[in-house]
Amino acid sequence: MTAQPGKPRRPIWVWLISIFYLGFGLSGLMAVGMALILYSQGNISADKLPSMYSLLRSSLWGILPAANIAAAVSLFMMRKIAFSIFTGLLIVKAILQVLFETPLAEALAGQNTQMIIGYGLGYAILLAVCIYTYRLGQTGRLR
Repeated sequence: MTAQPGKPRRPIWVWLISIFYLGFGLSGLMAVGMALILYSQGNISADKLPSMYSLLRSSLWGILPAANIAAAVSLFMMRKIAFSIFTGLLIVKAILQVLFETPLAEALAGQNTQMIIGYGLGYAILLAVCIYTYRLGQTGRLR
């Protein structure tokens, strides 16, 4: 199958980023769904409730995973809104890190280098995706 003459092909990075964030969003929605199911069935013991609430609070009850899916789909569809969604995700995740007590604070206090590198890598990837979608928009690739 060949590309239509007036329609450029999607870059490989669009495919990779879209698949990555779609998977990330779907797994987040599944985790939130499973936590809610377990809670509604009464299958979570009292000592596990704080970790479940932490999961739900940090994902804002599924809004962030849904935003990951929206960002992935909008980028795959080559829409300009992809830049705004990815940038919004970056900002909201950074704000959540400051507002809520998270494992990052514990990692910094205990100097857990692996966790600090993991968080840093996650932010670096999201920042690179924001820059990439911005450049796609500037070159007119996004509609």
